Amino acid sequence: MNREMQIILEVNVQAENFYDKAAQLGDHAAKVLGSRRRSQMTGLENIADSALKKTDIFDYIKRQTGRFPFWRQSYPGDKSQRSSNNAADDKGFGERLLYYLEKDLDEIYLKEICSKDRLNIGNTKEEERYERRRISLLLIRQFIHQMVAAYEFQVSMSNSNNGKKGA
Repeated sequence: MNREMQIILEVNVQAENFYDKAAQLGDHAAKVLGSRRRSQMTGLENIADSALKKTDIFDYIKRQTGRFPFWRQSYPGDKSQRSSNNAADDKGFGERLLYYLEKDLDEIYLKEICSKDRLNIGNTKEEERYERRRISLLLIRQFIHQMVAAYEFQVSMSNSNNGKKGA
């Protein structure tokens, strides 16, 4: 298998591992954005797909978080219902998303992909650092796609349940 196929395989393996976190953030987005702000998630997905560097995505999230109060809303409801004990989980949606993309994806999943047991990509040569940045961007794209899918699902389920009368 060529190197590019190995990278794609490893990114997809790791995407399975962070699926639950992406779903949690998608649920959070559904709660605070609702169905009337779908363009917010579409815009994020478009930026992720077209960005040449991950800081473009981070800047978009920061801009949206600063601009719109719903991006700053924390997850409504009982904290005991959350599956994570991460301190970032008490933050607003934009801050949680930014924290996860900047910290957890690189510290956990990128590190795993680049380890000696996987792709063996170091961090000393410029080519290695470039490859790490590219893989990090691929991980972010996967995460955002999963999160937006969870958002869409939650919004559609909420809309279909609100339309039902009686049970």
